[in-house]
Amino acid sequence: MTYKIKEIYTGLEEQLQKKNKTYKTSYKKQPINGSQYVNFQGLEEDNQSDKEVHGGVQRALCVFTQGSYDFFKEKHNINLPTCALGENITLLDCDDKDICLGDRFSCGEAVFEVSQPRQPCWIISSILGIKKLTALIVKEGRSGFYLRVIKEGKICKEDEFKLQIRKHENLNIEYINKCYYNAKENQEQIKEILEVPELSPFYRDDLLKRYKNKEFGLESFQKDKE
Repeated sequence: MTYKIKEIYTGLEEQLQKKNKTYKTSYKKQPINGSQYVNFQGLEEDNQSDKEVHGGVQRALCVFTQGSYDFFKEKHNINLPTCALGENITLLDCDDKDICLGDRFSCGEAVFEVSQPRQPCWIISSILGIKKLTALIVKEGRSGFYLRVIKEGKICKEDEFKLQIRKHENLNIEYINKCYYNAKENQEQIKEILEVPELSPFYRDDLLKRYKNKEFGLESFQKDKE
């Protein structure tokens, strides 16, 4: 199984003003030219402003699929701009149903492993100016996902994601999202997800909390801020 790369993006921190709120973010990214080295923390020239919820070895790279871009355009008539979700890689020929927890991919000189779904926050709606977009992404279960780096090396957009290992074919990203946001109705399913050793410890802690509390719906950080 092989997926092509549409673009690879990196970004620097900047300060944005939205209405009465000012915040720092590295959300806005630009496509790279040529190749770039990826280490265990992510792409060398990329920056993560809020390191509590982005970046690090468990969430080194953020990926969004062209299939999800197409989905929002076709179903909701939302034509998202390129790198709309602030991702590091836009992946072609697939969507979140095609990517499973623990999948291991080779790409150029590097090797990656899927560690967790992305947990989108209010900044997506704020930067794109589309009210409740974050909530819609959550509802549809098309969040994109994070990769940890198993082997460092150079990658470029001409490289491809080549599936090496798939251990959990029933646990795709969209399915995990559906379980996470409706823990009350998916208790047994969540227990199965929690048993997967490749699951990021950050996501495991959040999922376990929602499982115990039988939570439903958005997290507080996903609600639009005026």
